[in-house]
Amino acid sequence: MHKNIGIRKEEDLILLLNSKTFGQLSNNGKYIIREIFNHICETSIIKCEKVEEFIKPDFRISVDNVIHYVSMKSGRSETVHQEYVKNFCLYLREQGISNRTLQTILLYQYGDGTLDGSGKERMSYNRLRLLLTDRIKEANEELNKDKEFVIRVIDRAVFKGTLSENQEADYVYHGDADYGILVSKTQLMKHCQRRDWKWMDNLHIGPIQLRPHARYIGKPIKRENSRQRLEFYWAKYSEDLDYISKRYDG
Repeated sequence: MHKNIGIRKEEDLILLLNSKTFGQLSNNGKYIIREIFNHICETSIIKCEKVEEFIKPDFRISVDNVIHYVSMKSGRSETVHQEYVKNFCLYLREQGISNRTLQTILLYQYGDGTLDGSGKERMSYNRLRLLLTDRIKEANEELNKDKEFVIRVIDRAVFKGTLSENQEADYVYHGDADYGILVSKTQLMKHCQRRDWKWMDNLHIGPIQLRPHARYIGKPIKRENSRQRLEFYWAKYSEDLDYISKRYDG
């Protein structure tokens, strides 16, 4: 079985870093380690290991028994997280979000006029947006009025995942073994605290747009699970990480 390109790039980066001294690293390797560990000597040995559990961090890096966890993305995909839409709605209910907003999310997810995907006709994106314009605007106001709630959702989508016991990532890295952008959780959260996204008219929480993984408009449903999955989409994610890495201290 062929490995997907993302897994290969993770493995390349781990090989680049693991069991090397700082002095042996490439320029990009030195950039990563210097950003994470700050003060480091040429002879310090780096350990880098794959995190096998299905959680946000993809690998751990340690120097002198100090460990940090890194989530890696490569390629052009701007989807930062997926989960089943009804699980996310349960989470939102626990956070005090109204039933009306939860229903708007489900109507937008399924696109067939129902809250469970049982409708006969799945509408086009443009028609659905027109029908739900007022409800999406109302939902966006509720979902974005509390900045601390927005930060919790970003943490769930980017660093932590869905389970409270999960090991969370300390950093996100976008790129490959040759070049990438590294941003700490501290930097990214500073950015999100200081910005707002009121101009966005798509269904969103902060910079993250909520959208279905698949609607199967005008064609048979191949995988029902795909209809049930909600994508967390951060437009221009790599560009934002590049800006954050230069603008904020870690």
